[in-house]
Order: sequence, then C-alpha cells, then structure tokens
Amino acid sequence: MFWDFLQPYVLWWGKTALGLWLGESTERVAWLFIFHLFGITLLLGTRVLLSLRLFGIIFRDQPIAELSREVRPYAAAGLALALLTGFLIFTGGAEGYFPGNWFRNKMILLFLALLFHFTLFRAVIRANEGRFNPISNKVAGVLSLVLWFGVGVAGRWIAFFG
Repeated sequence: MFWDFLQPYVLWWGKTALGLWLGESTERVAWLFIFHLFGITLLLGTRVLLSLRLFGIIFRDQPIAELSREVRPYAAAGLALALLTGFLIFTGGAEGYFPGNWFRNKMILLFLALLFHFTLFRAVIRANEGRFNPISNKVAGVLSLVLWFGVGVAGRWIAFFG
C-alpha cells in the first residue's frame, strides 16, 4: 500500500536534525501552528469570497476573473504559508502524525483540494463572465469549500483523534 511504502522515509525524516530540533520544542511548534492557522485563514478567506461570488451572493457587478486576480496574492501567500508550516509541523512529529487516520485523511483531501483548485476551479474563476453557466459556477464553489474546509476539519481532528 502507498502508506506502507512511505513509512521508512517518514521515520527517517522525523529523525533528521531538523525533525528532532522542531520536535523537542513545544514553543517552536506552537509558533508554527500560529503561522499555519494564519495561512489557512488567508487561503480559506479567499476561497469563501470567490465561492460567494460564484453563488451570486456578493460582488455581482464585478467579474469573477477580476475578483480572482485581486485576491490571488492573498490566496497564494496563504497556501504557501500553510503548506510550508504544515510540512514543518509534520517534520517535528512525523512518527506520531503519520500512522493516524485523520492525518492520512487530511493528506488525501489536501491532494484532492489542490488538484481541483489548480484545474477546474481555476478554469471557472479565470473564465470570462458567462462562459460557464450559473449551476457550474455554484458546483465549483461548493466543491471548493467542501474540499478546503474538509482539509481544515481533518487537520483539526488530528489533535483529537490522532
């Protein structure tokens, strides 16, 4: 299985100098979590904003492609910060996180969210107004929210259920 294949590499990564250094300090990990949550907030905030626009609830007079361009730097910064800090958090506790079902669920949802975001969602939010029908826009908005919030919920549940 895929997870079994990764196990030796994860164990090795957790025992690197960086992994040990991060894992030995609750304070370092706490700071990483603060920045991780800030990145998630930026990312989810832009996804909510664009999805509400796709639903036709807000900014109806502004083309979705224009709104997308305006929030893109914040979304990119949020995604980069969340991925970087998430990787560092994982590095400091690789042996503990990796076997957990919620961690694995989060990684699967993250993969699906990134795949959806950089393919279909991006096509919809960058398209000229009217290229996609309103139902397609709403479906894209709902799927984006479900996937990204699913990543967040799965990540939060790691702390409760391992």
